[in-house]
Amino acid sequence: MGMPFEHSLPTSTQQPKPDAISVPMPDAFGMAAYHLRTSAQKIDQLTAANEVLDESRAYLKVALSAAQEKIDELTVAKQQLEARASAAEAAAVSLFTAKQAVESELASARVELQQKPSSSEPPPKKKIDRQPALKADRVCSAGAPAKDLEADYSTADSTKWIFSTSTFNGASTFSSINKEKVSGKISEGAAAVKANPAKYLAVMYQTDMTEWPEDQQSYVLIHRKGTKGYEPSLRPDGWMTLVRAQYQCLPPLDNLGAAATDEFVDTMAYDGFTLHHTKNVPLLPGRGQGVGDVPSLKFIGDVDPSDLCQGSVGDCWLLAGISSLAEYDGAIMRLFRKTPGLDKLPADAPSKYTITLWDLPTWSEVDIVIDERLAAKADGSGLLGCSVSQGGELWACYLEKALSIHCGGWDKINGGQCTHAWALLTGCKEQYTIRRGASGKYGCLGKYNPNEERWETLANSPHDGFDGLWPMRWPEVGSKVGSGDKTGLGLELTEEELFERMCCWDDHNYIIAAGTKSGSDTKKTDGIVDGHAYSVLECCNDVAGTEFDLIKVRNPWGSGEFESGMWDDDGPGWEQYPQVKAALKPVAADDGIFWLSKSEFFRYFPSIYLCAADMSKMA
Repeated sequence: MGMPFEHSLPTSTQQPKPDAISVPMPDAFGMAAYHLRTSAQKIDQLTAANEVLDESRAYLKVALSAAQEKIDELTVAKQQLEARASAAEAAAVSLFTAKQAVESELASARVELQQKPSSSEPPPKKKIDRQPALKADRVCSAGAPAKDLEADYSTADSTKWIFSTSTFNGASTFSSINKEKVSGKISEGAAAVKANPAKYLAVMYQTDMTEWPEDQQSYVLIHRKGTKGYEPSLRPDGWMTLVRAQYQCLPPLDNLGAAATDEFVDTMAYDGFTLHHTKNVPLLPGRGQGVGDVPSLKFIGDVDPSDLCQGSVGDCWLLAGISSLAEYDGAIMRLFRKTPGLDKLPADAPSKYTITLWDLPTWSEVDIVIDERLAAKADGSGLLGCSVSQGGELWACYLEKALSIHCGGWDKINGGQCTHAWALLTGCKEQYTIRRGASGKYGCLGKYNPNEERWETLANSPHDGFDGLWPMRWPEVGSKVGSGDKTGLGLELTEEELFERMCCWDDHNYIIAAGTKSGSDTKKTDGIVDGHAYSVLECCNDVAGTEFDLIKVRNPWGSGEFESGMWDDDGPGWEQYPQVKAALKPVAADDGIFWLSKSEFFRYFPSIYLCAADMSKMA
C-alpha cells in the first residue's frame, strides 16, 4: 500500500499586503472645542484692534480740537491784521493830508519871507579871511595833478623777468584786482603771461583741469593794470595753480653778512609770534621775494601821501601822521638826510639806511640805522608792515620799520594817536587833541600840565609814559578872531568856529588829522572806518565863490572812501556845481582820498588832531 499523497502548494515570491492603517475620526466634542478656540483668538484680535481704533479716535479728536483752536487763533489774528491794515491805511491818508498841509504852510511861509523887507533877512555867512601867501605848496593841494599810482613796466629789462608756479586754494588779498576769465586751453593762458609779463601779472586755473578735454578748459588772467596789492595765500596742498610773472630788479642776496645786517630784524615779534626763522625769512624788496618787484624800484621819488598803504599792524595813527608830513616837500627827505648816497639806493649790494627821529623822554634827535630787510608776517603770507608804493618807492616801509624799532617793537606801535607820531617825527611839543564834548562843542587837550606848568614826561611808545590829556590853551595861531580870550583853558568852540581855525592852521602849514568814533576798524559807517585816523589834507572855504566849505581827507589804508556824500568821488555835487569841480579838480579813484562838506566832516569825525609846527620850515 503506498504512502499517502501529500499535495504541496507552490511557494510565492510576493510579499503579503500590509494591513491598512486606520485613522480614528474626531468626535463632535473635539471639533467644537477646536472651533471655540479659533473663535476666541479672533475675538481677542478684534478686541485689540478695536482698542487701537478707540485710541486713534481719541487722538484724532484731540488733534481736530487743537486744529480748530489754531484756526480760531489765525482767524482772530487775520481780523487783527486787517484792522491794523485799515488803521495804517487811515494813518497814511492822514499823514498825506498833513504833509499837504505842511507843504502849503511852507509855501505860504516862503512867500511871506520873500515879501519881508531885507532888513529882516538872516545875516550872511561869515567870511573867513585866508592867508594864501603863507601857505606852502603841497602835493595834494586843490588843483594839483594826481600822482600816477600805476607801476610803469615800459622800461622793463626782459632778462629780469622770473616766472614761478605755485598752488593755492584761490584765496588772496588785494586792494583792487582786474581779472579776465577765458575759455580755452590752459597752456595758452600760461603762454600769454610769459609772452607779455608787462601786461599780465599771473594766470590761475584749477590744477586737474589740465587733464580735461581742451574744449572744456578755462583759466583766469590777472592784469597788472587795475590790480593793486595782490597777495595769494599759497599752500602746497592747494587745488589751484598760479603761474606768476615777477620782475627781479636786483640780484638775490642769500647772505647779507654781519656788516650789512642790523641788530633788530632777527628778533622781531608781533602779537605773540616770533616773525623770522629758517622757514620764514625777512623780505628784501626787488630781489625776487614778491616785494617791490617793479622796474621803477627806488628809495624815494616824488613823495606823496599815496605812497603809504597800511599793512597788518594797527598803526593807522602813525601812517596818518606820516601821510600828513608827506604833503610838504622835503619834510620826509629830512628824516633820511644822514643816509649817504640815498639817490642811488637800493643798490645791487646790501643797503643800509639812517633815519633821524626824536627821542621823547629827552626831546633830542637820535639816529636809527637799519638794513634793507623788511618784516614778514608770522604765517609767511607777505609783508607785516606797509606796502611798497605802486610806483616802487620804499621810503614808507623803512620809516615805519625804524619807528617800530625806536618805540620798542611792532606791538608798541599797535594803537596810538597822530599827535604822538608828529612828536616823534618833528620834535614839536605843541600837539593838540580837540574833542567834541557833551555840549556838542569842541574843547582843547594836550600833554601840558597846567597845575604844575610843565610838559608831562613821554616815552617813545604811545603805550608807555604819560598817557593822559590835560585841558590846554588853544594855539595862538587862529585865536585872533573877534574880542575876548580866545585861547583860554576850558574854552569850547562851535563847528563854525573850529572850521575857521582849521582854515587858519592850514594856511600856517600846521598838520591836521581827524579821528572817527570809537569802535572796531572792521566796521564802517557810510564807508568811514570806525576807530580810525585820517589825514586832513586841505580845508577850503567858499569854494569858487559859492558858500560851500569842503575838507579833503585821506585814509592811510590807501583805499576805502566816503560813500554817501554830496562830494564823494561820484557825488552829485560835482556835476551840479561845475565851478567847484573846476576849482578842486577831484580825482575819481579808490586811492583813499576824498572830499566832505564841513557838516559831513564834523558828523563823522568827533576828534581833531593838530601839530602846531610850520612844516614849511622843517623841509
